[in-house]
Amino acid sequence: MQLQYPELLWGLLLLILPILVHLLRLRRYRKTPFTNVKVLQKIFSESNRSSQLKKWLLLLTRLGLITALVLAFCKPFIPSDSVDNKKDIIVYLDNSFSMQSRWKNSNLLEHSAQEILQNFPEDFQFSFLTQSESFTQVRTKELQQKLLNLDFSPATLTAEEIQLRASALFSGSDSTERELWVFSDFTGWNTQAWENWSGARVKALPVEAEARKNISIDSAFVERPGLETLDLIVWLTSDSELDNSAISLYNRDVLIAKTGMEQRTGGGMQARFTIPADTELAGTLRVSDSDLVYDNTLFVSLSKPDKIRVLSIGAESAAYLGRIFTSDTFIFLQSALRELDYSTLEQQHLIILNELETLPPSLSTPLQEFVEQGGSLIVIPAENTQTSSFNGFLKGFGGVLGKRTDSGTLITSIRFEHPVFQDVFEKQIQNFEYPQARMHYALQGAFQQIIDFQDGSPFLAGRDGVYVFAAPLSGENSNFRKSPLIVPTFYSIGRGSLPRADLYFQVGQKAVVDLEISLQEDEILKLRAPEYDFIPLQQSFSRKTRLYFGPEPAVSGNYEIDYRGDTLQYVSFNYPRLESIQASTPPTVPSTFKTYSDTASLIAEYQNTTRVTLLWKWFVILAVLFLMAEMILQKTMR
Repeated sequence: MQLQYPELLWGLLLLILPILVHLLRLRRYRKTPFTNVKVLQKIFSESNRSSQLKKWLLLLTRLGLITALVLAFCKPFIPSDSVDNKKDIIVYLDNSFSMQSRWKNSNLLEHSAQEILQNFPEDFQFSFLTQSESFTQVRTKELQQKLLNLDFSPATLTAEEIQLRASALFSGSDSTERELWVFSDFTGWNTQAWENWSGARVKALPVEAEARKNISIDSAFVERPGLETLDLIVWLTSDSELDNSAISLYNRDVLIAKTGMEQRTGGGMQARFTIPADTELAGTLRVSDSDLVYDNTLFVSLSKPDKIRVLSIGAESAAYLGRIFTSDTFIFLQSALRELDYSTLEQQHLIILNELETLPPSLSTPLQEFVEQGGSLIVIPAENTQTSSFNGFLKGFGGVLGKRTDSGTLITSIRFEHPVFQDVFEKQIQNFEYPQARMHYALQGAFQQIIDFQDGSPFLAGRDGVYVFAAPLSGENSNFRKSPLIVPTFYSIGRGSLPRADLYFQVGQKAVVDLEISLQEDEILKLRAPEYDFIPLQQSFSRKTRLYFGPEPAVSGNYEIDYRGDTLQYVSFNYPRLESIQASTPPTVPSTFKTYSDTASLIAEYQNTTRVTLLWKWFVILAVLFLMAEMILQKTMR
């Protein structure tokens, strides 16, 4: 037997009181009988012996009463064999998006939270861990409100991350038994990563959704953007066949289109929306689904495209470039080198060095800064270009102009996989009227080939926004100007110098957005949503401002980029669809986990291993018996 409060044994000193009272009563004077009452002496003697016995019995009952009460207050108990093994318990409740799956009239997360609240004792102490939060050594009653209001988290923890966070929550004592209790649907769990983990004994309470029928909006992108319209393509997946399901497109809160889905080559479904090219869209794509809710919505945004500023520098006439860079999409300017206003360079998106014979250092330095700040550059050499003046600049981008070749060569090969020609041609063209060049320079270095000569050497190559032709495009040297290939080549490079902003970004992932605005020293841009706003990391350049995203925003939605109270444009963020992808794979509990069918059985096992036999109630009963015995003695004995 052990005592919970052994310090209360000092209360046994109270046993001295009844003993002292008893001893004091024994010291009374004895009466001597007179002669005339000698006949009564026998009766008196017998009565005196009965009284002495009563006193001793009363002393024993009072001593027993005090002893029983003192021991009851000390709370004696008998421990079980394993009670000395102290347990350190962490409860991990998975609140990822896959726990949105239906469970009767609620979802898996609400069901698991209710299991904890209903089966855990109120004073049960443990550490608590979710996807985004952790609590050290709390009691069930302290977590009640947290569990009732627990929301889903976009974070997806790997096995290593769970193990690392659990190890940080465990106490440092080596004498404790460590247990990790896992409440999860085990969607996407890496069972291999748990095979050799010895950080704790893991006990699993898997929860399984009812029959699933989940539709997920996976992604969206723009296809074939034209002058008048563009196609917004949406890709979807489903766990089951789609029964006439439709997808809706909202601009802010206004429904602007609704369409059905069609089978997509390679699996899955797709939907197509054709909208005006100049639409400013703060869009929301929605599909009806009763299972996972978070992947029923995809936020997308489109801004009105700005006109792209193009500057041609050179003595050669650039009339053919003016016919390509038309005023509906571009602002095209041309200037001779000696008349160039250097202050306009930083305002351009694309600069073309049109058959300059030399590149002066006074122009090379600002061009270097222009490219580093995101501008695009096209270099078209002249027939008598001094390559040494250009190569000092081009070396910074991994290439140089090499030896001149004066023999005529056909231009025969197109690298269709290069970003310049992606989505330009409906099919790969093999037979076309090959242009040629009478003379050309060898392009050497790390430039990526875009258009090739017949011998495989590059006619056009580029890297990091710098594009270099190997030959002059003047009519005396080449008929490339008359080739149909010239229009998509220059037009695609021009459009790529100010690419359309991404439809959306992913919450939690690094992203960059460039805005055609220059901020003053004390000005900032803010992002606003109906229930969430923040100031992103931003960097101001001479002709633009760059916004950086990462940990923020933490909430999906369409955000306004606010400048002086006005909305510059919209930018959209969506939660990653990883939980939807993994949900299609049957969940598997790692083999090293001990599995329980319900929370009640887990708690019952824990209580059995930590159970103690409490004895204080028995000592209270014993004290009552001693009290009753004293009362009986007082009533029956004289």
